[in-house]
Amino acid sequence: MTVQTKGEKTRTRVIREARKLIVEKGFKNTSINEIIAVTGVKKGAMYFHFANKEELGFSVLLDAKKEFFNFLEVSFVGESPYEKIDHFFLSLLKQQQNAHFVGGCLFGNTALEMSDSNERYANLIKEIFSDWTNILTRLLKEAQLGGQVIGTIDAESLAHTIVAALEGGIMMARVSKKSSNLADCIGVIRSLITV
Repeated sequence: MTVQTKGEKTRTRVIREARKLIVEKGFKNTSINEIIAVTGVKKGAMYFHFANKEELGFSVLLDAKKEFFNFLEVSFVGESPYEKIDHFFLSLLKQQQNAHFVGGCLFGNTALEMSDSNERYANLIKEIFSDWTNILTRLLKEAQLGGQVIGTIDAESLAHTIVAALEGGIMMARVSKKSSNLADCIGVIRSLITV
C-alpha cells in the first residue's frame, strides 16, 4: 500500500470534499470558497494543488472514475455472465439506497451540466460511459452465447440501452427519493433481456 505525503493527503481530501459538494449542487453552483470552508485548506494551498476550479473539477471526475471502475470490478461477480450482470444491478441499487438517492450519478449530472460548455469534461464523461458500456457488452455477448440473455438484439445496442435506462432510473429516484423508481427500472431491464 502506498503511503501518501502530507501534500497528497491534502489534495485527496480536497478532491473528496469538493466531490460531495459538486454531486449535491453541481459544478457551476459550487464555489472555491465553499470548498475552502469545508476542507479548511487555505486558498494558497488550494491553488498550489489545482490551477483553477476547472482543474479541481476534472480531478474530482478522475477520482470518481477510478472509484466507479473499482465498484464495477467488485459488482460484476457471479457464476455466469447473467449472474454477474444481475449482481451489478443489485449493487447499483444498494449504492444509491445507501446514498439516500442524494446526488444521483456524478457522471450523468456532469454530462447534463457541462457537455455543451466544456469539451474536456465532455470527452472524459464520454470515455467513462464508453468503457462502462464495453464491459457490459462483453458480458452480454457471453450471456447471449450461453442462452441466458435475448440474442435477437445486438449486445452493444443492448448495453447502451441498459446504461441509458439505469441513468434515467437513478435520476428519477433522485427526484422522488424512492427506491422503487430505480428498482422498477432494473426489473423491467431484467424482464426485457432474459430469455
